[in-house]
Amino acid sequence: MGVKVCTDPENNDYDLLHIHSYGPRSFHYLKAAKKAGKKVVVHAHSVGSFDLKNSFLLANLIAPFYERYLRHYYRSSDAIFTPSVRAKELLLAQGLPEPIEVVPNCIDTSKMVFSPEKRAQNRARLSLTKFTVIAAGNVIPRKGVLDFIEAAQLLPQYDFVWYGQSWGVLAFHLKMERKIKNKPDNLFMPGFVDDMQAALSGGDLFFFPSHGETQSLVLLEASACGLPLVVRDLPEYRTWLKNDINCLKGRNINDFVTLIKSIANDTALRERLSRAARMTAEEYSMDKIGRRLVRLYQKLLEEAPLTRCG
Repeated sequence: MGVKVCTDPENNDYDLLHIHSYGPRSFHYLKAAKKAGKKVVVHAHSVGSFDLKNSFLLANLIAPFYERYLRHYYRSSDAIFTPSVRAKELLLAQGLPEPIEVVPNCIDTSKMVFSPEKRAQNRARLSLTKFTVIAAGNVIPRKGVLDFIEAAQLLPQYDFVWYGQSWGVLAFHLKMERKIKNKPDNLFMPGFVDDMQAALSGGDLFFFPSHGETQSLVLLEASACGLPLVVRDLPEYRTWLKNDINCLKGRNINDFVTLIKSIANDTALRERLSRAARMTAEEYSMDKIGRRLVRLYQKLLEEAPLTRCG
């Protein structure tokens, strides 16, 4: 978009600081920027207890304290950006003040596209021979791993692949660990992969049974690769994922099994959802979201400094 960007936060030659994380180093840079009279945007990819619970070990115990810290952190900024309307609603419900702007995740739709060559390579590497259902995300209960495993057990005629980091004791969940240890032969869990284009191209359907998201970048990536989507019916999807238009939505394992089978057995449905998914991805291209960012940056720089905390 023609905006000069510096990625070194130690360099003070900038007008506006845009932070995407929320650890102590990020807070340090936020405070330093405010002290120097700079405008600061914090991108709220986390909204507190909502996305911390049922993730990592002891997460449910520390979630209230984590949410309190985030509120203080976000209040220290000049503006909050967040990826979805639902995330904004949750932040407002916590008492955080405006401005909170919805700035969705974006993708490079010229690069994240279906690749026949990478599909062949990926399927050969994992020995995938059947209609293939894939998902991607951290191996934690909140992402819906248990439902994914159960779907694989109930649908042995298909291959299932979950791409994502397993965190061991940091995300230990007894039931999940037992299920993974006894997973069916048609379920593959190759771990984290660098090449998401290859991973997505190797599948025929993207099944994402997550119990809670702020938006989900991986759904945009899967859409860009033209994969039909099956998702849990969550309020955070209501503004951009429409049932039987650009996805199919379910509420429980019985729904998911039925929806997966319907896509696998209906070529016309599969092709229609694939086209719609690709069109959805175009709405979140880097160009479109980039233009929105520029407008918001300009607006923020023209405003008087804002004191949000206190």
